[in-house]
Amino acid sequence: MPGKYIEDGKRKKLFLSPRTRTAALVISIVLPVLLVAYGWFMGHREALHVRAEWTFQDTLIQNSDVLMGAVFLVISALPFYLVFDRKRAQARDMVPIALMAAMCVVGRAAFALIPLPNFKPVSAIIIITAVAFGPEAGYLTGALAGFVSNFLFGQGPWTPWQMFSWGVVGFLAGLLYQAGMFGPVGIQETDEKGRRRKPVLLCIYGFLSGFGYGWVMNLYYVLTYIGTLSVPAMTAACISSFFFDLSHGICTAMVLWITGEAWVRKLLRIKVKFGLAGEERKYVMPPSDMDDIFD
Repeated sequence: MPGKYIEDGKRKKLFLSPRTRTAALVISIVLPVLLVAYGWFMGHREALHVRAEWTFQDTLIQNSDVLMGAVFLVISALPFYLVFDRKRAQARDMVPIALMAAMCVVGRAAFALIPLPNFKPVSAIIIITAVAFGPEAGYLTGALAGFVSNFLFGQGPWTPWQMFSWGVVGFLAGLLYQAGMFGPVGIQETDEKGRRRKPVLLCIYGFLSGFGYGWVMNLYYVLTYIGTLSVPAMTAACISSFFFDLSHGICTAMVLWITGEAWVRKLLRIKVKFGLAGEERKYVMPPSDMDDIFD
């Protein structure tokens, strides 16, 4: 529910439920292990045969990036479904995730026309989703956006890493919002002039997320193409990607500055109107005068 992350007189919590803590363990342990295993496979896989001697194993190796992306997507969906506990996730619960992921794909394709490196609003849309619908939804949106958009930009061994990077950006944004780090984004009242404050801290996080995303992708580059993880190699990779990460961070902060507050507010209204909180509710009927008749 809107404003759930803050309670008067109580300490703000990073994890609002054990399910979110479980999701964090899946994201921080299971998925990185899969990434490392996939990286080892890419470095030790057998060479492909010539087309005349092509085998089913060659087909699996050739499409390993898409297969790994699909496995990653399935596992990425588990934290989202954990939110519902005993309640089954319905189609309407998935519609906002699919819609926001589709907007990430459209935004990534549209901003490709801008002659700036990595100047794309994908991270901003993922962050907005996480603030409105929770960290698990933010992670799933990021993973889905990375997987689907690469059907336009090209699948490859980088796809699972992009899915993980964007997913973590969304998951952390949702956690920090629940902990009250960004303030009442989307639920604050207007001032005497009818204006609302800009989400400054959320924009700062968006700017830093551009570098965080880039550093994870630099790790992929070092492990895959250099083969040895070392401080000089990572330093060189981060220096070479600085302007790409800076452009990414600036675009993310700009989108959050211009549309973050209004977009989150509208998504929260949709969330309440259609009951997309991902929680079991126990409704109690109010007492009525008819109760006295049967007493």
